[in-house]
Amino acid sequence: MARKAIRIGPNILALIEDARIDLARAALSVREGENEPDFALPDSPSDLTGDDAVEAFRLDLIQTLSEFDQDELRPAEQRSRRIRALADGKGVTSLTTIIKQQLDDTQSQEFDRQPDQICRSIWTYLNARETFEDAESFHFARQFREHGKLYDAFEVELENHVALDATAIDETALAAKIKGVLELKPEISCTVKALDLPATETHPASIMLIVRHGGPLSSVYDHRHDGRRGTIYYRPPNEATLIYTPSLRQIEVCADSPVVRQTVSDSFAEVALGHDISQKPLTWKRYNLSRFRTSLRLQPPEIDGYAFAFVRVVEAEIRLGIWRRKLQLKVAVDDDIEEVADKYLGARNIFRRAEAFSRIAIAVAYNRVGDEKERTLNLTISGTKSCNLQSKTDPEERALGFALLKELGILSAFRQIAPDDLQTIFPQLVQLHDRVEDEVSGGYLLELGLDASRLIEGGLLERRDRQDVVLIDDDDLDGEGTVKPSATEGMVNTVGPFGEDAGKRPVSDVEMFAINGQWLHETIMRLIKPLLSKRTAQILDPDLTMLGAMRVDGAEVPVYFARRLNDPKTAQRLDLAVNQH
Repeated sequence: MARKAIRIGPNILALIEDARIDLARAALSVREGENEPDFALPDSPSDLTGDDAVEAFRLDLIQTLSEFDQDELRPAEQRSRRIRALADGKGVTSLTTIIKQQLDDTQSQEFDRQPDQICRSIWTYLNARETFEDAESFHFARQFREHGKLYDAFEVELENHVALDATAIDETALAAKIKGVLELKPEISCTVKALDLPATETHPASIMLIVRHGGPLSSVYDHRHDGRRGTIYYRPPNEATLIYTPSLRQIEVCADSPVVRQTVSDSFAEVALGHDISQKPLTWKRYNLSRFRTSLRLQPPEIDGYAFAFVRVVEAEIRLGIWRRKLQLKVAVDDDIEEVADKYLGARNIFRRAEAFSRIAIAVAYNRVGDEKERTLNLTISGTKSCNLQSKTDPEERALGFALLKELGILSAFRQIAPDDLQTIFPQLVQLHDRVEDEVSGGYLLELGLDASRLIEGGLLERRDRQDVVLIDDDDLDGEGTVKPSATEGMVNTVGPFGEDAGKRPVSDVEMFAINGQWLHETIMRLIKPLLSKRTAQILDPDLTMLGAMRVDGAEVPVYFARRLNDPKTAQRLDLAVNQH
C-alpha cells in the first residue's frame, strides 16, 4: 500500500492495516468528548471476506481521516496506541491475565472468538472498557520499576506471616482509609480494585491494587468560537498501582505523587496486613550502586559481634545506554571480579561508563564472635530500590545484611523528618523550592543552614555527582575555576582559569544534590495547611497553586503559593492567572 500521501498517525494506520476492518472502524469511531470531531467514517462492507472490497475500504478510511489535521486526530492516535500496546509482547499476557479474572464465561468465549491479538484488544476496549483499563494498569505495573521518579519500594517487618490473596482484601475499607488520609472531599470518589498476579519466571506470586481517585481541581484556558478566552475547570484522574509480594514482604507502588505513594502503602499495610504503622513504620530504602564505577572490590567492614572472612562481589549487571540493553558479568566466589573485568574487558572497561547498575550480587563469609561455625550470606541488590534481604526468614540475618550494606555505603534508609523540625526550617525549604534549577550544591545548602544528609534521609534530596566548575572570587583571582582531586582527605583542589592554584575547598561544598520537587512541594503544602480557614487546593500553573483562604480582619482572603517571582515573565504570567481565576 502506497504511504507517501498518508498524513495520519502511525498507530491509526497500523490499526487500519492490521485489524479486522469492522473492529478498526468501530474503534476509530469512538468519541470520548464533545471536543473530538465526528469523522463520519463510511460504513463497513457487508462482506468481510472479499479481499478487494476490504482493501478498498481500508484506503477509503485512510483517505477520510487524512482530511483532518493532526490536532483533531490526536485522541484517536492515542487510543490506537493504547490498543496496540495490549496486542503485542507482554501486553498480550497482561490483557489475558486480567480477562481471566474479570470476564464471565460468555464474555470470555466472545473474547476468544476474536481472530487475533489486535482484534481481542479492540474488542475489550469496545465491550469491557474497565477491564481494558485494569489490564493497562497491570501492563504498566510490570514496567514501572524503570520509572524511578514515579516508583517507590517499601519493606514491611511483619511479626507474623500473612497469607493473603486478592479476595481477602476489603476494598471498601481500604478505599475509605486512603480517602480519609488524603483528606479528599466527600464528593471525590476513591476506588480500590485488588487482583491476583500469578508467579512468572522473574517475579513471585503477588497481589496488585489499582487505586483511582480525583486529583486537585485544575483548569486550562479555552479559545472560544467568538475569539474570547474562557476557562475550563476539571478534576484530573489520579491513579496509584501497588504490588505486594508476600514472599518478599515488599510493597512496590507507582504514582505521580510521592505523598500518595507513601499514603497508599501505609494504608495497605494497616488495613490489609494488620500492621501497626505507628510502632513499625514501613522501611523506605535506597541502594546506591554508583560506588562500583570506580571499583568492584569490597573491604570487609567492622560490625560489633561479627568477624568477616570476605565480602566479595560475584555478579554485576549494567545497562548500556537504554534499559533493554544490558551486560552481565558473573564469577565464582573465589575469583576477583575486578581482575576478571580488567583481563577480558580492558583496564578502562565498560563498568566505569555504565548508564546504570541494575544488579549487584555480593557473597559474604562470616562467623559470630565466640562461635567457630563459618556462615555465609548472599546479598542481591536490583537497581536502587530492591534487595533480596526481605525474603530472608531469619531476622538476625536480615539485620546483619542491612547493617553490612549501610557500612559499605550502599544503603540509605528513609526517615521522616519530624513536623516540628520541618517548621523550623520552613523558610529555607521555601527558598529551596523557589530555585530555577533542579540541582543544588552543598555550598548553597550550607548557606541556607540545611543539613544535606538529613534532607536525603527525609526524601527531599538525592545525591548527585560533584561540581566540575566553581566560581572563584577573591583578591587575586576572579572567574571560573575547575575542581581537581586533593591528597588531603575531605578536601578538593581548585584551579583558576589560567592554571593558578586557587586553594582547597571542602568536598561537601562542591557536592551536588537533586531536589525532589514533588515531595518538597507537598511538604510545604502540608506545613501551610494548618494556617488556612478554608482548603481548596487548585493548580493554576506549574508555578502557582491556590491553597484556599485565610481569615484576615474577619474576612476570608484567598491564599496562593507562587514560586520564581524574581523572573519578570513568570510574575506577569502568574499575575494574569490570578486575575482570571
